[in-house]
Amino acid sequence: MSTLQRRRVNRAGSDSSGPELSPTVTAEQLADDVRNSASNTERTKYKSQDADDDDDSSIVGKRVAYDPEEAKLQGDYSIPTLTLMEEVLLMGLKDREGHLSFWNDNISYALRGCILIELALRGKIRMLDDSARKRFDVSERLVEVIDGTKTGEVLLDETLQLMKNDEPLTVANWIDLLSGETWNLMKINYQLKQVRERLAKGLVDKGVLRTEMKNFFLFDMATHPVADSTCKEAIKRRILSVLVSRNMELEYNDFFPKTTSFALIRTLALICSAYGANVLENVLASLDFDKRDRAIGRSDEILAQFAQYPFKLDGESEYGISINLNREVEDEIEGLPGHDLQLEVVAGVIEVFSRMDLLL
Repeated sequence: MSTLQRRRVNRAGSDSSGPELSPTVTAEQLADDVRNSASNTERTKYKSQDADDDDDSSIVGKRVAYDPEEAKLQGDYSIPTLTLMEEVLLMGLKDREGHLSFWNDNISYALRGCILIELALRGKIRMLDDSARKRFDVSERLVEVIDGTKTGEVLLDETLQLMKNDEPLTVANWIDLLSGETWNLMKINYQLKQVRERLAKGLVDKGVLRTEMKNFFLFDMATHPVADSTCKEAIKRRILSVLVSRNMELEYNDFFPKTTSFALIRTLALICSAYGANVLENVLASLDFDKRDRAIGRSDEILAQFAQYPFKLDGESEYGISINLNREVEDEIEGLPGHDLQLEVVAGVIEVFSRMDLLL
């Protein structure tokens, strides 16, 4: 006879969450208890997940891939929806065709300068604070990174990473490197690839453009016609308020809110960038000949005024256009003190734009 004996276990004092065994329990009852226990556990788990999803106050703590920098960017209302590069590209795009002019050689180079202006206005870069820098032209002064955190824009973050990992270089040097205009084989990889296409896709994501495939002779090409014409028209009105109206007054909207920091400097940088990229004429095409000629003359004045730092704000316009511009710029700079070295970068890029025809 076997010496093994069946023991009875009294579970009354044990954990009540498991099934309680008794001398008369059957195999079927035990299986039912196990299934019911598993089902209750599963329902409790899903119920807790639903509660976490519904509770907005705890979603930051529960989210698996949470980026605190992204949350900080979402709450920053001082930055407009569209970057300076996107606005310049939008001014150059044909509304229905959805592509740039095939004869425009300036826009790629100008977009790299817009990247530096955007980084400066966001407080990411500035001129190296060295008193000896004033012996050089503003575009030949060294630039340094002061804030390496993410901006949320791929091109800006890519450029910022390159600048962080290198020694300080001049404004003109950085525009050349980002454009691929260099003989230094060690820095040929600094060239930003497919800038126009990436900017267009960013505008598609923001609902301003849409993507269509069109046939060009023997091949298909992705084009990006305008989907939201109100955005482009608002940018045009903002530019024309400076180049046509006697008294300049900026127009704000959802894409360019009133809380935007350096709103006027951004608008002037947009005019100079569009001028350098040869897309400003698209904005002025709706004007008659006399107004268009005067607007181009005013653009030349603005380019000369802001291609140096401190900005030349003591003169008056010969065309009687935006006569309150100098005073408004002074008020804006005084309202945001401590940004002189950042605005110096803006002036350096505009100086490069002022001699674009000599560079290309």
